[in-house]
Amino acid sequence: MLATAQTLSVPSAHIDDAPSVQKVLAALSGLHGSDYEFHVGHWDHQTPLHAAPNRVSYYFLIETSQAGIQLRRGDLVRGPDPAGPYEPLDGEWANVSAAHTEALWPGDTITVDGRQPAPVSVTGGARYFQVTAPATDYRAPRLAMLRHLADFPGGCAAYPGAFRREAIPPQRSAKDAPDRRGVNRVNQHTLDMRMDRTPTPSRHHHGPVAVGDGRFVNHSETAIVLPRAIYELPAVDIDADDVDEGHVLIYNRPDRDPGDTTIIPVRPGSIVVTSATLDHAAGHCFENCFAMLIAIPGFVSPYHFI
Repeated sequence: MLATAQTLSVPSAHIDDAPSVQKVLAALSGLHGSDYEFHVGHWDHQTPLHAAPNRVSYYFLIETSQAGIQLRRGDLVRGPDPAGPYEPLDGEWANVSAAHTEALWPGDTITVDGRQPAPVSVTGGARYFQVTAPATDYRAPRLAMLRHLADFPGGCAAYPGAFRREAIPPQRSAKDAPDRRGVNRVNQHTLDMRMDRTPTPSRHHHGPVAVGDGRFVNHSETAIVLPRAIYELPAVDIDADDVDEGHVLIYNRPDRDPGDTTIIPVRPGSIVVTSATLDHAAGHCFENCFAMLIAIPGFVSPYHFI
């Protein structure tokens, strides 16, 4: 489904502002159609998380309060605790070898697969951004723990020592495949994008994603800003008089007029969506933002520097 004119602006919100959140959710639904569902919610006690049959729900955690998840033997985890009951697999993957409860932090991701009969049980409290997508052959991790993932500098955080961690990385299609989406249609990585490091974040825009037979689907990238202190990241080196907690520089017409820009100030809990459709693409540069970036249908969209 390609966007209509009313979805072409750059929606932004804060999780404490319910009307702006609803506008963001409506814009995402307009971009991606009925294949995807979007929700911002919370839990504040022991709660079962469900997904509909043949659907997978991704819970991207924004805030947590003594939150935990009850993991079962055989659950797939990305970024396991090296000291925990896990059986290592390739790369940053592991299987749970003994049932236990794992603490949840902002920036972590929980996935619930509706093809599995038992719900996922969580405790404590949390606020989250939820994306539900069609189930595919991709085996999503039950839990991705940001604190244990390795850093891979690149993209918008390419400076040495960058905090850039891939919670739900793309699993790309073969080079000659007409459908460029790959098998996992929701990706997430978290980056500390800073103007006091070199190189600074890139200024770029994306394109829609080819799916074969001359057809395309819309791309969106949703940034959810997190507090740096949780991961003991240093504050950005800015002037003492600067009260800007960070902002997203939006390029309204990057392919026609790179000087046509809008600045969207952000703080922890802010949500900003940029998109790419056949007839319009908004560009962006994240300046002094520590954020989860959630891409649909994934970080597979064509990349164009501004």
